[in-house]
Amino acid sequence: AEDGAFLGSEDELVARLGVSKPTLRQATARVAQEHLVTVRRGVGGGYFARRPGSLTVSRMAAVYLCTRDATYVELSDLMPMFYAELARLASRNRDPAMIARLREFVERDDATVDEMNIQGYAEFMRSEREFIAFLAQMAGNKVLELMVAITSDFSANAPRNDERMLRRLYNMATYRSLRARFARAIANGDGDIAELLSRRCTDLMCEWMREGYEDSEFQADEMR
Repeated sequence: AEDGAFLGSEDELVARLGVSKPTLRQATARVAQEHLVTVRRGVGGGYFARRPGSLTVSRMAAVYLCTRDATYVELSDLMPMFYAELARLASRNRDPAMIARLREFVERDDATVDEMNIQGYAEFMRSEREFIAFLAQMAGNKVLELMVAITSDFSANAPRNDERMLRRLYNMATYRSLRARFARAIANGDGDIAELLSRRCTDLMCEWMREGYEDSEFQADEMR
């Protein structure tokens, strides 16, 4: 059923399924936990189909990773693979509207001067998540889009010590420059160059992320 499709009133479903109201309500409660149905009370109410959004799934997966003590080192091992595949697939997308949005992003990046403080760092990380989420849409691969959402939610919400990252805020300007070149290559449909630049981006980001583990002043579990 389509998202929001009317499935029937409680009385209609009880008659159709041949079950009691308590049984229907108990079953509905379990299905609702999976974000597959919603119940509206009152006039115009009833049972409605629901499709779980990627945000719901990715957040649960991110919580799972956090509770299993997944680390940023493990995340950084996957980033090159994700970014390279995004570069390859997104470069094939010749949709004019998406290309225009990508070029607008590049223009904003070119005009941005990051503040060298925690606020600037937070804005930089927000822009990176926005960029990668858009590339995942542009790539047109739903599985990859979900995986990117999971890793983005994990990196955004996992407890961490940002002090080491804040020591090298000059990386932000270097990364933005690389990211702009990466985005331009995709907009131009140059998959080979885009993939090469994706690896340069991930090399810089992963080196930056890993420093907290390699610095003897920080314990690995503090960065999880």
